[in-house]
Amino acid sequence: MRIISLRAGQRKAVKTRIYKSAQAYLFLSPLLLGLAVFCYFPPINGLYRSLFNWDATHNAVFIGLNNFKELFGDQRFLESIPTMLKIMLPKLAIGIVVPFIVAEIIFGIKSGRARYSYRVAVLLPIIAPGVVGMMIWKFLYDPYNGPITILARLFGFLGQDELIAWLNDPSTVIPAIIFLGFPWVAGTNVLIYMSGLMNISSEIIESSRLDGANIIQRIFKIDIPMLLGQIKYFLIMGVIGGLQDYGVQLILTQGGPGYATFVPGYYMYLQAFNIGRMGYASSVGTTLFLVILLLTIFNYRFFKSDSSA
Repeated sequence: MRIISLRAGQRKAVKTRIYKSAQAYLFLSPLLLGLAVFCYFPPINGLYRSLFNWDATHNAVFIGLNNFKELFGDQRFLESIPTMLKIMLPKLAIGIVVPFIVAEIIFGIKSGRARYSYRVAVLLPIIAPGVVGMMIWKFLYDPYNGPITILARLFGFLGQDELIAWLNDPSTVIPAIIFLGFPWVAGTNVLIYMSGLMNISSEIIESSRLDGANIIQRIFKIDIPMLLGQIKYFLIMGVIGGLQDYGVQLILTQGGPGYATFVPGYYMYLQAFNIGRMGYASSVGTTLFLVILLLTIFNYRFFKSDSSA
């Protein structure tokens, strides 16, 4: 009887675990479904479509890797890669360094209320959509009546009849794109740095003061080593964002003047929605996806090796 009751108890425990697992999966099912539909299906479908000559209206014809062979011989695509790097690398450095400096300045403020106010002030601008910000900068760069042109004339950098077509001159368009968003302090980067600085033990900071370390020494010897996780995160996310981004080209420059701001993401957009070569555009998207995937895996292993050290 005792053995029977033990087996009955075991069966009941197993049923309870199965029931609880089923409940957990039921609650997680909307999340899993959303991930499958919006995160995993698009790249898998893009990879599949990149193997076809497909214009999204007629039957697709399987052509294997021909789209990729054409892509890596496409001079326009190959020339867009250095252009992307010219824009991405300076913006990547700005996105890492400038928020760190601002976070250090706010962290150094003694008043807790003032520090809180500055954190709110830094966060507020992200409420506005990015498209609105780009349209504001388009107005600022207006070569005739834009505020930048007016100020340049006021301080004597330009004559009254001189113009600089900031977004229509190959020599100025990339610097103008990099300058977008000045002073580059709005967003969550500052807050993430701030949270890292606030997690540094006060005993460590106090010990550095007692040892005679000045602010610069403390920043390089204590703050930066303690914030390496945040810096690596911003680095990999900045690279991923730079590879994907073509919003400026779509809204402000249309890849011009000429092909001065042509980037792979914008080339993919044109191939898909202007020319109608969906299969070829999918090969561009798949190539970018694979590069991003490799960078993500590298970043994961880099973090893993750091945590296990």
